[in-house]
Amino acid sequence: MAMRPALLAAVLASGLSMTPAVAQTAPAPGVTPTKDASLSHSALKATTFKAGTVIANLSILSYAAGGMVGGVALTAFMTASSWVIYTLNDYAWDSYAPPMKQDANGSFAASSDVWRNTGKYLTYKPVVASLKLASLYVYTASAPITLVFGTASVLTNTAVFYVNNVAWDFYDWYAGAPPVAAAVKP
Repeated sequence: MAMRPALLAAVLASGLSMTPAVAQTAPAPGVTPTKDASLSHSALKATTFKAGTVIANLSILSYAAGGMVGGVALTAFMTASSWVIYTLNDYAWDSYAPPMKQDANGSFAASSDVWRNTGKYLTYKPVVASLKLASLYVYTASAPITLVFGTASVLTNTAVFYVNNVAWDFYDWYAGAPPVAAAVKP
């Protein structure tokens, strides 16, 4: 039993000290990158993402932990730690590989956005999933419960991640798009 707090401390220390590996990419021809990175914007994106994941995690982890108290404790821990990791990862991506604002036709570059979000996901999710699985195992001391419910939580949060990021990127593109001037007929 003495291993549980030590394992949790080790997971926290290693998970929070990792930095995302981010490769800088050049914009494709005809694609316009957006504005500079903003830590507050990344934090706002993390907050909307976490709002979506809290609902999923609370239901899945309460069942896994055998009650609402355990589910709330696990969800609160995972929400706080992954919020920090998400914010830092998103800020790093916005700094080193800014999103593409629009394609050559001036419309939202959806294909480019999905590929960029996949890169963001691949630098974010392994850290957070490891933290989630380790903390669930420390709390339940059951490998089968960790495998089943941890995987369910990770997969559910994957869907929330993509919906949140694409929605924010579309919003940023739409809010930042120059207004179209109406043609004036004489």
